[in-house]
Amino acid sequence: MPTRVAFLVIICFPMVAQVPAPKDLRRFYQQNCVRCHGADGAALDAAGKKLRGQDLTDAAWRQATSDEAIAKTILKGKFFGQAMPAYKKELTPEEALQMAKEVVRGATKGKVIGPDNTEVVKP
Repeated sequence: MPTRVAFLVIICFPMVAQVPAPKDLRRFYQQNCVRCHGADGAALDAAGKKLRGQDLTDAAWRQATSDEAIAKTILKGKFFGQAMPAYKKELTPEEALQMAKEVVRGATKGKVIGPDNTEVVKP
Protein backbone atom coordinates (compact mmCIF):
# COMPACT_ATOMS: atom_id res chain seq x y z
CA MET A 1 0.00 0.00 0.00
CA PRO A 2 2.75 2.57 0.80
CA THR A 3 4.22 1.99 -2.66
CA ARG A 4 0.93 3.04 -4.30
CA VAL A 5 0.79 6.23 -2.22
CA ALA A 6 4.39 7.08 -3.12
CA PHE A 7 3.61 6.42 -6.78
CA LEU A 8 0.60 8.78 -6.67
CA VAL A 9 2.63 11.48 -4.96
CA ILE A 10 5.36 11.22 -7.60
CA ILE A 11 2.82 11.27 -10.43
CA CYS A 12 0.73 14.17 -9.03
CA PHE A 13 3.55 16.35 -7.71
CA PRO A 14 4.62 17.75 -11.11
CA MET A 15 1.02 18.82 -11.77
CA VAL A 16 0.86 20.69 -8.47
CA ALA A 17 4.27 22.25 -9.02
CA GLN A 18 3.19 23.74 -12.37
CA VAL A 19 0.49 25.95 -10.84
CA PRO A 20 2.02 29.44 -10.57
CA ALA A 21 1.80 31.18 -7.23
CA PRO A 22 -0.62 34.11 -7.18
CA LYS A 23 1.07 37.49 -7.69
CA ASP A 24 1.19 39.92 -4.82
CA LEU A 25 -0.43 42.78 -6.73
CA ARG A 26 0.21 45.33 -3.99
CA ARG A 27 3.91 44.52 -4.16
CA PHE A 28 3.67 44.75 -7.97
CA TYR A 29 2.18 48.24 -7.48
CA GLN A 30 5.08 49.23 -5.21
CA GLN A 31 7.63 48.03 -7.74
CA ASN A 32 6.02 49.41 -10.91
CA CYS A 33 3.40 52.08 -10.25
CA VAL A 34 4.59 54.24 -7.33
CA ARG A 35 6.81 56.45 -9.50
CA CYS A 36 3.80 58.04 -11.22
CA HIS A 37 0.83 57.23 -9.01
CA GLY A 38 2.49 57.71 -5.62
CA ALA A 39 2.70 55.43 -2.60
CA ASP A 40 -1.00 55.90 -1.83
CA GLY A 41 -2.28 56.24 -5.43
CA ALA A 42 -2.98 59.96 -5.13
CA ALA A 43 -0.10 61.02 -7.44
CA LEU A 44 0.63 64.03 -5.25
CA ASP A 45 4.40 63.72 -4.94
CA ALA A 46 6.76 65.61 -7.25
CA ALA A 47 7.22 62.71 -9.70
CA GLY A 48 3.49 62.06 -9.89
CA LYS A 49 2.77 65.69 -10.67
CA LYS A 50 5.61 65.95 -13.19
CA LEU A 51 4.60 62.73 -14.95
CA ARG A 52 0.90 63.59 -14.62
CA GLY A 53 0.03 60.26 -13.04
CA GLN A 54 -3.67 59.59 -12.60
CA ASP A 55 -4.94 60.17 -9.06
CA LEU A 56 -6.35 56.71 -8.34
CA THR A 57 -8.15 58.06 -5.26
CA ASP A 58 -10.19 60.62 -7.26
CA ALA A 59 -13.88 59.76 -6.74
CA ALA A 60 -15.06 61.32 -10.03
CA TRP A 61 -12.44 59.39 -12.04
CA ARG A 62 -13.33 56.15 -10.26
CA GLN A 63 -17.02 56.60 -10.97
CA ALA A 64 -16.41 57.40 -14.64
CA THR A 65 -13.97 54.52 -15.23
CA SER A 66 -14.89 50.83 -15.30
CA ASP A 67 -12.75 48.06 -13.86
CA GLU A 68 -12.39 46.67 -17.38
CA ALA A 69 -11.09 50.01 -18.70
CA ILE A 70 -8.56 50.21 -15.85
CA ALA A 71 -7.41 46.64 -16.55
CA LYS A 72 -7.08 47.41 -20.26
CA THR A 73 -4.91 50.45 -19.49
CA ILE A 74 -2.75 48.39 -17.13
CA LEU A 75 -2.17 45.81 -19.86
CA LYS A 76 -1.80 48.13 -22.87
CA GLY A 77 -0.37 51.25 -21.25
CA LYS A 78 -1.14 54.77 -22.41
CA PHE A 79 -0.02 56.45 -25.61
CA PHE A 80 1.85 53.42 -26.94
CA GLY A 81 3.71 52.92 -23.67
CA GLN A 82 5.09 56.47 -23.61
CA ALA A 83 2.82 57.97 -20.94
CA MET A 84 2.37 54.68 -19.06
CA PRO A 85 4.14 51.41 -19.81
CA ALA A 86 2.19 48.32 -20.78
CA TYR A 87 2.27 45.43 -18.32
CA LYS A 88 0.85 42.73 -20.61
CA LYS A 89 4.06 40.71 -20.27
CA GLU A 90 4.03 40.90 -16.47
CA LEU A 91 0.31 40.44 -15.73
CA THR A 92 -2.42 38.22 -17.11
CA PRO A 93 -5.77 39.81 -18.04
CA GLU A 94 -7.22 38.23 -14.88
CA GLU A 95 -4.47 39.72 -12.70
CA ALA A 96 -4.94 43.15 -14.31
CA LEU A 97 -8.68 43.00 -13.58
CA GLN A 98 -7.98 41.88 -10.02
CA MET A 99 -5.52 44.77 -9.68
CA ALA A 100 -8.19 47.21 -10.89
CA LYS A 101 -10.76 45.85 -8.45
CA GLU A 102 -8.59 45.37 -5.38
CA VAL A 103 -5.60 47.69 -5.63
CA VAL A 104 -6.83 50.65 -7.67
CA ARG A 105 -10.34 50.72 -6.19
CA GLY A 106 -8.86 50.20 -2.75
CA ALA A 107 -6.49 53.17 -3.00
CA THR A 108 -7.03 55.63 -0.17
CA LYS A 109 -5.32 59.01 0.17
CA GLY A 110 -2.73 58.80 2.95
CA LYS A 111 -2.61 54.99 3.05
CA VAL A 112 0.35 53.28 1.38
CA ILE A 113 -0.54 50.62 -1.16
CA GLY A 114 1.56 47.71 0.03
CA PRO A 115 1.35 44.13 1.21
CA ASP A 116 -0.02 45.14 4.61
CA ASN A 117 -1.79 48.28 3.27
CA THR A 118 -1.56 49.99 6.67
CA GLU A 119 1.34 52.43 6.57
CA VAL A 120 0.36 56.11 6.50
CA VAL A 121 1.98 58.45 3.96
CA LYS A 122 3.80 61.34 5.62
CA PRO A 123 3.11 64.74 3.98
